[in-house]
Amino acid sequence: MFIEELYQATKTRNFIPVLGASGSGKSSVVFAGLIPRLQKQGNWLFTHFRPGSDPFHALSLALIPLYATNLNETEIIIQSDQLAESLSQRKTYLTRIFTQIQNKHPNKRLLLFADQFEELYTLCPDSKTQKSFLEILISNFSKDESLGLSAISNLSPVLVTTMRADFLGNALSYPDFADLLRKNDTKIKSMNRQELTEVIDKPAHKLGVKFESGLVERILNDIESQPGNLPLLEFALTELWNQGNSKQLTHQTYEENGQVEGALARHADEKYKSITEVEKEKIRRIFIQLVRPGEGTEDTRRIAVKTELGKDNWSLVKKLADARLVVTSRNITEQETVEVVHEALIKNWGKLQEWMKTARIFRAWQDRLRATKELWEATNKDTDCLLRGAALVEAEERLKERPEDLISEQTFIEESIKEKTRVEQEEKQRQQRELEAAQKLAEIQTEAVTKQKKANKKLRLGTLGLSIISLIAFITAGWAWNQTRIAELNLVDSMGRNAL
Repeated sequence: MFIEELYQATKTRNFIPVLGASGSGKSSVVFAGLIPRLQKQGNWLFTHFRPGSDPFHALSLALIPLYATNLNETEIIIQSDQLAESLSQRKTYLTRIFTQIQNKHPNKRLLLFADQFEELYTLCPDSKTQKSFLEILISNFSKDESLGLSAISNLSPVLVTTMRADFLGNALSYPDFADLLRKNDTKIKSMNRQELTEVIDKPAHKLGVKFESGLVERILNDIESQPGNLPLLEFALTELWNQGNSKQLTHQTYEENGQVEGALARHADEKYKSITEVEKEKIRRIFIQLVRPGEGTEDTRRIAVKTELGKDNWSLVKKLADARLVVTSRNITEQETVEVVHEALIKNWGKLQEWMKTARIFRAWQDRLRATKELWEATNKDTDCLLRGAALVEAEERLKERPEDLISEQTFIEESIKEKTRVEQEEKQRQQRELEAAQKLAEIQTEAVTKQKKANKKLRLGTLGLSIISLIAFITAGWAWNQTRIAELNLVDSMGRNAL
C-alpha cells in the first residue's frame, strides 16, 4: 500500500514530496494514513501548515506552539510575526528552531507536513519570497537517501509536502529545489477500493453514523474508475449528510439527491454562478475542449494538454481544479493535462450541454484537424501532410472566426498556408520562366526568319544581277560577233571590187 511506502520512506529520508493529480487523495493519505501509522509508534511529533500568501508566517505559526507551549493565541500570533521576519531575513535558522523543539520533546521525532504546497505559486505572488522560502527548506532537508540510515538520525525532522503534479514545472524552475525533487519525489496513485472504503467508513464510525447495507459499495461503484474520485466521493457524502438522517444514510436519500451525478451538477452550477462574466466566457472555451463529441454516440470526456488551452488560460484551469470540477495532472511526456472530474458533468450539467450543442460541429471538425496535425508531426512535419485545397480554405476561415479555440492548431494551419503560398509562387515562377523562354524562342525565330528573308533577298538580287550581266554579255557578244561578221563581209566585198 502507498501508506506503507511513505512509512518506510521516513526511515531513510528526511524530505518526502508527494506528487499526484488533483483529487487523488494526497492530503488524505498523509492525514488519514501516514500520520495515524506513525502515531502507533508513540515517538512522533506532528505539525502542519499550508504556504498560503505568506509561507514564512504559515511555517512560524506551525512551529512556535511546539516549543513555546505557554503562549496564548495572541502571543502566538505576535511571536509568529517576529519569527517569520527573522527567518525571511536569515537572522534565525530553522536548525535553531528544530533544536528548541528537540529540547522540549527529547524523545520525539518531528514530522512537518506542508500540505497543498502549490500554494507557494498560486497564492504567494513574490518570486523572491518563493525562492527564499525554498532555500531555507533545502538547507535543512537535503540529505540524500543514498547515504543510508547513518545520514538520517532517529530524531532528524522529516518534511512531507503534497503538491499537485501540474505545478511540478513551477517547482523545477528553481534548480536546487529541482535536484532535491528528482532525488526524492513520490508519485501517488488513486486510492484502491479498500482504501476508499476506509475513507468512508472510519470517519462515519467515529461520528456514530451508519450506512444502509450496500450503500458504500454502491457509491464506490459509481466513482471508483474516475480520475478524481475523492472529490466525487466528497460531493456524494456531503449531499447525503445534508439531506439524510443524522444517524442513518440511506439508498433512498442517495437516489433523491441524484446520486453522484446530481451532486456534481449542483456543485458546478454553484461555482459557475460565483465567477465573473469574463471568466465565464473563458470557462466555456475550456470545457468544450474537454468534451469529445460523439458521432451517433454519447459525448465523452477528453484529456487536453496545456498547449491546447494556452498559458493564459491555465491559471483559470487551476482554479477549476481547486473547485474540483476538473482534474489536472501530467502525462508520460511530462505535459500538463486537464480533464473533467467525471463524465457525469458532461451528461448532467445543463450549461455544458448547451455549450456543446452550439460547438458540436466545430469540435467534431477540430478533432479531425488534430488527427491530421498529429500525422504531420509524426512524419517529422512532412509538407505532404499539410492541408490543401478545400480543407485548407475551411481551416483558414475557422482560424479567422475562432482563433481563441485553435491555439495549438494555429501553427499547423499557418504552415499549410505558407506551403500553399510557396507552391503558388513556385508555379508562378515556373509559368514566368516558361513565358520568358517562349518569348525568347519567338524572338530567336523572328530574328532567324528576318535573316533568312534578307539572305533570300540578297540571293534574288544576286541572281538577277548575274542574269543581267549574262544578258549584257550575251548581247555584247552578239553585237561583237555581228560587228565582226559585218567587217568580214565588208572585207570580202572590198577584195571583190579590187579584183575587178
